[in-house]
Amino acid sequence: MQLRLARLLSYPRTRVVARDGDVTRVAIDGLVCSSVCAVRSRQALARLGGVRRVEVDFERGIASVEGPPVDDAAYQRAIDSVVAGKPLRRALDRLRRSWHARRRGHGAAS
Repeated sequence: MQLRLARLLSYPRTRVVARDGDVTRVAIDGLVCSSVCAVRSRQALARLGGVRRVEVDFERGIASVEGPPVDDAAYQRAIDSVVAGKPLRRALDRLRRSWHARRRGHGAAS
């Protein structure tokens, strides 16, 4: 199992990065482990209507979804349905964003 513990600080978010016919590539930020996170993400995306095949590249954080495209929010809902420790992940994400915002604000004042 591969772990990327630093990714715990980011709540899993999706964004469509490419569409090519029946294949949609979806970036998934915040995948922490290859054995659970990537597998559960693949299973969740496979449950979307019409999906024939899903591959998740854990290292790159990219899912290739084969089937008719769905609206972008459906990919996020699918991933949300399998996020482990949602309250903790959201809290850590808020802290990280707040910290970065303060650093940017402090840097601008210098």
